[in-house]
Amino acid sequence: MAVIQSPFLRLIAVLATMPALFDQLLFPDASGALAAPFDSPNNTTLPGVQEPSFDVYLSPSAGIQLPLAPRDADESDTLAENPWMHLQQHINHAKRRHAQINDLPVPTDDELRAAMLKRRSWVEKEWLPLQRRDAADAKAGDSSSLSSYFARSSDKMIGMVRRSSSGSNQLEARGNGYPSSEAKAAQQHSTTNAGSPSMSHTSGLSIEANDVGYFVQVHIGSNNAKFTMLVDSGSADTWVTGSNCNGCGGSNRNKLGSSNSKSLNIQNDQFKISYGTGSVTLNKATDSITIAGMKLDNYNLGVTTKESSQFGGSKIPFDGLMGLAGSSLSTTGEKTPIDALFDSNKVDQPIVGYRLGRVADGSNKGQITFGAVDGSQVSGSLHELDNQSKNGYWEVKLDNVKVGSKSISGSSSTATLDTGTSLIVAPQAQADAIHDAIDGAKSDGQGGYTLPCTTNQQLSFTFSGQTYTMDSRDLLFSPSDSNNLQGTCVSAVSAGDNGGNGGWLLGAAFLKNVYFATNSKTNQIGLGKLN
Repeated sequence: MAVIQSPFLRLIAVLATMPALFDQLLFPDASGALAAPFDSPNNTTLPGVQEPSFDVYLSPSAGIQLPLAPRDADESDTLAENPWMHLQQHINHAKRRHAQINDLPVPTDDELRAAMLKRRSWVEKEWLPLQRRDAADAKAGDSSSLSSYFARSSDKMIGMVRRSSSGSNQLEARGNGYPSSEAKAAQQHSTTNAGSPSMSHTSGLSIEANDVGYFVQVHIGSNNAKFTMLVDSGSADTWVTGSNCNGCGGSNRNKLGSSNSKSLNIQNDQFKISYGTGSVTLNKATDSITIAGMKLDNYNLGVTTKESSQFGGSKIPFDGLMGLAGSSLSTTGEKTPIDALFDSNKVDQPIVGYRLGRVADGSNKGQITFGAVDGSQVSGSLHELDNQSKNGYWEVKLDNVKVGSKSISGSSSTATLDTGTSLIVAPQAQADAIHDAIDGAKSDGQGGYTLPCTTNQQLSFTFSGQTYTMDSRDLLFSPSDSNNLQGTCVSAVSAGDNGGNGGWLLGAAFLKNVYFATNSKTNQIGLGKLN
C-alpha cells in the first residue's frame, strides 16, 4: 500500500539526513552634561599618534553574538540563504542572549530547533511559489527586480550588482521603502570599508552586509600583521584564529602563529568557550597588538586551535573578536583591550566611544575611539548614565518607549546596549504594543513582525529624562519580497517570550542612532545625539 507523506513529514525526513546542515542553519556563525571621566578630547590634549590608513549564545561567564548572514550555507539547500530563515536565526540567538542577561528561562536547543522548523515550513509554503515566479521572470528576460536577494548561492545571482568598497555617496531618504543600498549589501554580503578616523586613538569601523556587524582593524605580532576583529560590547574575551587551527576559515582568513610572529608566546593554559552549539578552543597567549595606533607589548589574548563551523566557516569575514564589555565577564580572566591600554598608560581613561555606521547613509561614518569621547561626533552634551549590570554588561535604566507620540505601557525597565546584536528584543507585551501602534504591522506568531517598508514611524527611548529617536529606516530588518522594496518589511524589533518581565536588548538597530560610550573605571555609560 502506498504511503503518502505530507510536505512537512518529507521535510523532517530530509532534515534527519543532514543534521550538520540543520545545526548550521540554527547556530550560524553582538541627565545632564557628562563630568570629567567622559570629557571630550576637544578639551583635552592627547599625545599624537600615527593613525591607521561587532541570535545569541553565551558561555557561562561571557557573552558573544555573531551577526547572522549567509556566510557558510550549503549551496544545495534552496532555503539556506532565505532572509526569513536569517530572521529566525537572529530571533533565536537574540532570545537566548536576552534570557541570559535577564536571568530568564533560557530557550533550549530543542525549542530553537522547533522554531526553525516552524519557520522553514512556513517558508516552504509561502516563499517557494515566489521563487518559482522569479525563476520564470528570469527565464523570460526580466532582470529589473532585486530577486537575487532571495536566490541561493548556486543560482550565481548573488553579487550581480557590485558596489564600490567605499559605498554609495547618496543618502537614501526615509519613508521611501527598504533602502536599495542595504538590499544590495545583503545580496553580496559585502563589507563597506571604514572612512578616515576623525581624531587620534580612533579607528574606522567597517560595516558587514546590511549593518549586521562592525569590524575594526588591528595589527598583531612582530610582523605587524593585520587582523579584522568583530567589535562586541557584549563580551569580554579577545581572540584570533591560530595558524594551527585546521579548517578554520577560508583562504582569506588571517591566522596568528610563529611563522608570522616571532614575539608570540603561546601558553599551556587552554580554554573552551561554548556559544550554544558553536564553540572555540583556544590557548592563552601573549603578543604585541596595535590598536588605533597604540601598541601594547605582551598583551594577553586567545589563539584558537579549534573552531566550530559557526566561527571557522569559509565565508566568515573576520579573523577574531574584540570583547569590550567589563573585564569581569572574561572567560579567560584577562583584561579587555581598553583596560589593558589604560593600565599601560596609553590612554587617560578606560573609555570606549562608538559611532556605528549605516550603509543607507551613503558614506560610512562609523568609528571607535579608545580612551576618550570624540566630541565632534556628538550634538550637545553626552548624557551620563550609571551601569545597572552587576555582571559586566552595559545596561541602563529605561524610562519610557514611544512610537511617535504614543507611549508603550509597561516599558519602564532596563536595557542592555550591545554592538554585537543586530536586532532589538523587547518583552512580548511591549513588542506587541509597538507594532499595534504602527499602521499595517502584523505579528508572524513566531516572535517576529512585519510592517510597511514605507513607514515613517519612529521609535524613541527615554533614559533618565533624555530621549533618543530611531531613524525609521532602522525599524526595517529586510524586505519580505525583494521584488517590492516598498512593500512589506520584516521588523528589526522582535519579542523575547521567555516569561517574566525581563529588560530590553538594544542592538545595532538602535545604536546606529546615538553616540555610545563606556567607562570601565567609573562603571558609567554615555549616550549622545549624533552630529
